[in-house]
Amino acid sequence: MLRTLATGFVRWFTHFGKRKLEWLLALYTCGFGLWLLLPPDSMNPSSFANALRFLHESEWGAIYAIVGACHAMALHINGRAAWTPFARLAAVFLNSQVFLAITLGIYPSNPWGTGVFTYGFLGIGFCGVCMVSAAVDCGKEVKVWRIRNAAHE
Repeated sequence: MLRTLATGFVRWFTHFGKRKLEWLLALYTCGFGLWLLLPPDSMNPSSFANALRFLHESEWGAIYAIVGACHAMALHINGRAAWTPFARLAAVFLNSQVFLAITLGIYPSNPWGTGVFTYGFLGIGFCGVCMVSAAVDCGKEVKVWRIRNAAHE
């Protein structure tokens, strides 16, 4: 039963592989609208109070800039050596963690805030799809490595 549901869900995503970003944008937009329709007050100006108690805005900015630059560098070198998909996977994992960190920083102030939905979706949705893609590439490299090792034995 669960397998049938999963297969049906996957088939629903027509051309998902070719249009991952557009699918996620559409799902995010739909989810964001539904989030705003919920009864709790989502657009509360004090939402970032806890996150700013944890780190100053410039410190959050520095962390995001460094992580984004590392991720961009990992994408730039991807494919130039066998280890590069693993660097890409590590970078996107780190990227997900900074989005989830700010999500957790906002949550105590306003669990129904738009930031919780947005940053949570970025950390789980967008980064999750990127991690799956990077993991698939890592699997391909492991397969090549195993074939090469088997040929040398």
